[in-house]
Amino acid sequence: MKRALLVLLLLVPACGPATPHVAGPEVDRLAPTTLYPIPEGAQWVYDVDTGGGEPPTLGIFEVIEVAGDERHIANNRGMDAQGNVHHGDAVEYRVEPDGIRHVSSGRWVLRGPIEDGAQWEAMGGRTARVTNLDVAVDVFAGSYEHCVEVEETGAEDGRTVRTIYCPEVGPVVIESSMETVLTMRTVATRARLRSYDPGGEP
Repeated sequence: MKRALLVLLLLVPACGPATPHVAGPEVDRLAPTTLYPIPEGAQWVYDVDTGGGEPPTLGIFEVIEVAGDERHIANNRGMDAQGNVHHGDAVEYRVEPDGIRHVSSGRWVLRGPIEDGAQWEAMGGRTARVTNLDVAVDVFAGSYEHCVEVEETGAEDGRTVRTIYCPEVGPVVIESSMETVLTMRTVATRARLRSYDPGGEP
């Protein structure tokens, strides 16, 4: 389940809670690239709760390469004794006029226009649908307003993925749930943003 969520996050540190963040009036808050900016060097750190009563683990995701419209995001797996950072396999996205596409599947992460009830073909055989255009959410990273909720359903495995994208930050909450056939229990994983670093110069 942890591996499944990491893939979805690739849908990816700060010292303390941030101040509330709201996109400025000049920004189109519903543009896919506003809801999921992917600048070079950007880093998202999540508290990942897989259930079962265990403490959350950290999921760290970074934009490790930008080449034209292509973006490569990988899981930061830590640093070795020599100070070298190791990453998992990168997932490739492409910024297109209509939105952000997952390259290997050809499916969309976000597709414009973002409006109430809008739908598109998402990864994993799911269908994504915009379920809320104005969500407020509080996480360790701060308080965010005017966010967009997207729910993905319809895959053969029965998994439902709910993601809250916030302007100029990206995915702030990611929830994945699935009912197991044998036990008829719902297995759920939640990732909540702990910090976001947009990259660039210090």
